[in-house]
Amino acid sequence: MSFLKQQKQNPEFLNNYLKYKAYIEFKSKQTADTTYFDLRTMLRYIKLFLYNKEKIYTITKKEFMNISISDITLDDLNEVTQNTMEKYIVFLGSVLNNSNKTSNHKLTSARKFFEFLENNNLIYMNPTKNMTSSREEERLPKYLSLDESKQLLANTINSNCKHKIRNYAITCIFLNCSIRLSELTAINLSDLKIDNSEQTLKIHGKGNKERLLYLDNAVCEAILKYLEVRPHLDKTNRDYNALFISNQYKRISNRAVQVIIKEELLKTIKEDKEKYHTHTLRHTGATLLYNEKDINIFIIKKILGHDSLKATEIYTHVSNKKMKYIMQNCTISSIIERNGGKI
Repeated sequence: MSFLKQQKQNPEFLNNYLKYKAYIEFKSKQTADTTYFDLRTMLRYIKLFLYNKEKIYTITKKEFMNISISDITLDDLNEVTQNTMEKYIVFLGSVLNNSNKTSNHKLTSARKFFEFLENNNLIYMNPTKNMTSSREEERLPKYLSLDESKQLLANTINSNCKHKIRNYAITCIFLNCSIRLSELTAINLSDLKIDNSEQTLKIHGKGNKERLLYLDNAVCEAILKYLEVRPHLDKTNRDYNALFISNQYKRISNRAVQVIIKEELLKTIKEDKEKYHTHTLRHTGATLLYNEKDINIFIIKKILGHDSLKATEIYTHVSNKKMKYIMQNCTISSIIERNGGKI
């Protein structure tokens, strides 16, 4: 976990909170690290606000990122008021160019952090207690069309990259299983079961929740082809069980997969290239299941590993193709016509 590597640069109360999240609440590595990054940003702002307030709206992003938080104390946090935190949210948008969604996420992290400190009598009060989240724009997820998905797969397997078989298997899993980036890099050889009786993949999702996905023949073939060229690691290597291996003979990192997918997407997408990334493939898989195959939204929820249906409902945006079919075949007049004019 990133915060474990940065412990010497953090105040002790922050390290204790992050360990609580990771080892008591059993939050995933990604959740713990994201919480750390959110709180580090907040503590940098608090230090700036308390000791160098005149620089708040003139500081550059680079200067802000270099602010040390190791010397921040609980006494400093007791100086923080709701007004301070409201100004922090403004700072996130105006200086750091965070969207409302990102700012709301950071506010949630701050609220839980202050709540923890207050409950343990480390601060007098939670300054975020009465704060409300900003209204977020409803943005539909970016996704590839069926033709673009086919082109992406073709570009990957026909590239000059020496790891194209591995990269093709990665792309296949993303598109067909609609999993998260962290879920893909966490796949172990022992999570796979590919034989004549069963073709399944165990996924380790958020909050260490497991779900079982069923693989089609194309994905199985891509994985089996990769296993033929996958480096053999001795059991003394801590990553010997990892499915996808890097050039350094370690479990492939999230960052490495992001670079791989980004490079292939750049060859496939003609417009707004910067808005497409690994999560685009998760969106693509889910959207095509809904739009092209009419898969029930509750089944898609289970495939994606969502806790609530609300998170899945974003994929129910109706494509023009689907709308055309509905309007031409499912209206009252079309039903009457099919019934020979009888109601």
